[in-house]
Amino acid sequence: MAKQKIADGSQVYWDGLHYDAFNQPYEDDREFYLAAARKARGPVLELACGTGRLTVPLRQAGIDVTGLDLAKPMLAQARAKAAAAGVKVPFLAGDARKFSLGRKFALIFMAFNSLQHLGRREELEGLFSCVARHLAPGGRFIFDVFNPDPRSLVRDPGELLPVAYYADPAGAGQVLVNEQYSYDKAAQVSRLAWHYRSEKTGKTVKRSLNLRCFYPEELLALAHYNGFRVLARYGDFKGRPFKGGSVKQVLVCAVS
Repeated sequence: MAKQKIADGSQVYWDGLHYDAFNQPYEDDREFYLAAARKARGPVLELACGTGRLTVPLRQAGIDVTGLDLAKPMLAQARAKAAAAGVKVPFLAGDARKFSLGRKFALIFMAFNSLQHLGRREELEGLFSCVARHLAPGGRFIFDVFNPDPRSLVRDPGELLPVAYYADPAGAGQVLVNEQYSYDKAAQVSRLAWHYRSEKTGKTVKRSLNLRCFYPEELLALAHYNGFRVLARYGDFKGRPFKGGSVKQVLVCAVS
């Protein structure tokens, strides 16, 4: 399958089946976003919905949810999963930085560090502007990103570390994924290379992943100067307060 390259150069969205196999069984955020969707009591939009990991379960729970993503392989897998689950979900091809759907939502969320694909000020302004235009009165915008860990930022860029080991979706044995990491200090971007090695064939496929790092006070300022109030900030999906040692930054926002 041809590579799917996102605007920031990330290529890990090349295949929806491999993406799902790599990320299984991650479900840490499912109950959090499901609870937020139920509380919203209205239509929900997931930006960068990927393969529907959250969108499909939300629809199964009776939520009126729409998914939007830029990567065609992710959307193909999302639609296949929705069909297998017996639910209908509008999965739309679109860019979170510049979308116009002609309707408003009680909740818009962007999960699983997806905001970190937006590295430039103009991209972030585009996202927040689109979200503001699509939020219903009293609506919420929720997103999560990593809390940068200084220990990761000084990793040896030549070091290969195993990050995943899974059954090849094509049935060709197991796949081992090793990761290289370097930190671009000027751009505040973690630049990763994932090496997918087939144990059966010995062939290795290399794909890039670039993630902008957002520091805690910077993230609060980003929301503020784009016209949003931060109503809550958590350090995990159990609702615990954000602290310096928290792995995640989870922000619940509303238009100012």
